Amino acid sequence: MRLMANCRFDYLIVGNSTAAVGAIEAIRSRDRSASIGVVAAETEHAYSRPLITYYMCGKVAESNIFYRPPDFYKEANVTCILGVKAESVSTEGQFITISTGETIEYDKLLLAAGGAPIAPPIPGIERPGVFFMNTLEDARRAKGWLSHMKRAVVVGAGLTGLKTAEALVEMGQEVMVVELADRVLATTLDRTASEIVKQVFVDHRGDVLTEAQVLSFNGYEESNDLWTVTISTGESIACDTAFVTIGIRPRTELVRDTPIKTGRGILVDRHMRTNVENVYAAGDIAEAYDPLIGGTRLIPILPNAYIGGRVAGMNMSGTNAEYNLGMSVNSVNFFGLPVMSAGFAAQEEGDGFSVLTKLDGTNYRKIVIKDGKLVGIILVGNINSAGLMTGIMRAGIDVTDLEEKLLDGNLGLIDLPRDVIEERIHGTGRNWL
Repeated sequence: MRLMANCRFDYLIVGNSTAAVGAIEAIRSRDRSASIGVVAAETEHAYSRPLITYYMCGKVAESNIFYRPPDFYKEANVTCILGVKAESVSTEGQFITISTGETIEYDKLLLAAGGAPIAPPIPGIERPGVFFMNTLEDARRAKGWLSHMKRAVVVGAGLTGLKTAEALVEMGQEVMVVELADRVLATTLDRTASEIVKQVFVDHRGDVLTEAQVLSFNGYEESNDLWTVTISTGESIACDTAFVTIGIRPRTELVRDTPIKTGRGILVDRHMRTNVENVYAAGDIAEAYDPLIGGTRLIPILPNAYIGGRVAGMNMSGTNAEYNLGMSVNSVNFFGLPVMSAGFAAQEEGDGFSVLTKLDGTNYRKIVIKDGKLVGIILVGNINSAGLMTGIMRAGIDVTDLEEKLLDGNLGLIDLPRDVIEERIHGTGRNWL
């Protein structure tokens, strides 16, 4: 839409992904008449970022990656201002400035702009054939490019990197993953689980090179298109496509010249409020409460973004709601192998942590216990009781007598303490599961 002079909204949301959807639905559940505006750099309505690799390789149609029906915003009476970027916030004047130079005023502001992909200063990173994998448009461009290419390098072996590599293998590409750490999914899994995932990838004709980094993206002189990458071992890897997937950086530059406090992300309390009145934050941009550590940290995962956005929307519209479910939980599938981790998953024995593991082929289970409480899990292959286990972690239930069942995956609700069962059945307390 074209902005009119003195454009103003009762509720203004910067960003249009999961957190925005949660906030819109929460606000409209209480306030049907107030004006809501959404400003976002992308032109699409809210979609699932984890599905863009599936779209790229043809597993999922583009029409099936959107969170809500096409008429969601119209039905919720939301004004969408898409294709423009929020550049700065004035908390004193209660307005934002967008990339057109225009300003938009607000009564309540939710910052849900997510993060930008980290672009390391590698020579040649701007060449045709070098992609990031952060947006639907990234996936569209890569899909078109890959239709006449055959060799790809993926820089980074985190969740996004490995899902990108999996999609490329399924598209018939020759794929090499280059990772600086000593294993894949180094921040998500321990060494045993990481090795299982790596072997599954290798079994499907993928290659992985760890403890190495890309030094340059090299191109043809005549076209500038990608030709090889040079890595820290001194080797050159032939490729015509590369993906840089080493992480995202929260867009905290939005509030750089404001009183809004930041750490690695925008700091919020359990109500998703910043330290500045009428300003909230949620999603990948926010540093929110994690009950396991008793403090704030970045938890850039989809369910937490929706919950955080919903809690923000409820508080913006007058409800007293708290965000208590924030916890790092990752669940993914690699070539048919389910992998799940939560909490202090990569923690080793010591410093008060007790670690128990069970390995049977590609089935691996690990539980991390501290002070009788379950504080970390890794499940590979056999993911039985995963939902119950994360619920136990959030609730802080004593698992001293449940260790064997947790390891075997035979835990049921009936095994929990009687007061927990009654609370769950009768709904008399926490909604932890």
